[in-house]
Amino acid sequence: MFTAFETRLLNVREYLAMGRERSELIPRVPGIYIWTLDFTDIGKTALEREPEDVFSVVQARISARRGEPLEVGMVGRYRNVLIQDVPPALTRASAVRVEEMIKARNLHLEWAFLCATLFQRPLYVGKAVNLSVRLKTHMKTDSPLSGELERLGLTVNDCAVLMLPVKSPDNIAELVAAEEERARALRAVGAAEPTARNILSAGEYDGPDEEGDGGDNDMDAEDDDALFSDSELDAAASPELRQVDQLVRFAESLTIRAAHPLLNMKMD
Repeated sequence: MFTAFETRLLNVREYLAMGRERSELIPRVPGIYIWTLDFTDIGKTALEREPEDVFSVVQARISARRGEPLEVGMVGRYRNVLIQDVPPALTRASAVRVEEMIKARNLHLEWAFLCATLFQRPLYVGKAVNLSVRLKTHMKTDSPLSGELERLGLTVNDCAVLMLPVKSPDNIAELVAAEEERARALRAVGAAEPTARNILSAGEYDGPDEEGDGGDNDMDAEDDDALFSDSELDAAASPELRQVDQLVRFAESLTIRAAHPLLNMKMD
């Protein structure tokens, strides 16, 4: 039914450790993306570790306080009440299950950690006309998202990104590339300022990167500090691309309202 769409999960730590082969891992098309706390790394090594060690790592990762209280209020004159995102610890029953699965060499244990990575309260939900450029900008050490993660005691290396790119129409990647080239041409002649309204590829870099792959490393380039701002298509953009942009924007708004991500400060 949804052949025009797909779902991809990106382990950020593994992605950043890769060389030129990583260039195709993030599609250069529109879509929404969801940053989550990554558990898959635990699953990949669980069978080679002691059960107590695995369970201890899991407990520490799920029980960490995530930032400032969500709500603070007073009950009467003398009592403060706060609401904070602190998941409860796993029970002893879960510890026994982990121990038994590791001893039995259950090769599907990794799947459980994948479930936790996918189905959790998101850290951040965003949209992009070009997922590749936007996510690479997020991963820069001085990006606004990196700063927000640091406030929660995390780095991008602790995260995974669930990407939901749009593949329709079939030439969507070509439409995005053409629009980015049009925006660059306008800025080159001074016809458009690089504002949050017309930048599709903040931080895009066309020169060779440190692996020498010809120019797909956007993470060391300049950006416009408008990472959390909208990048709107103007009336001259292709109707097909504008239609996809509308779809992506609505998907982001709906997902934020349904998922209550920790770091989103606005919904539209």
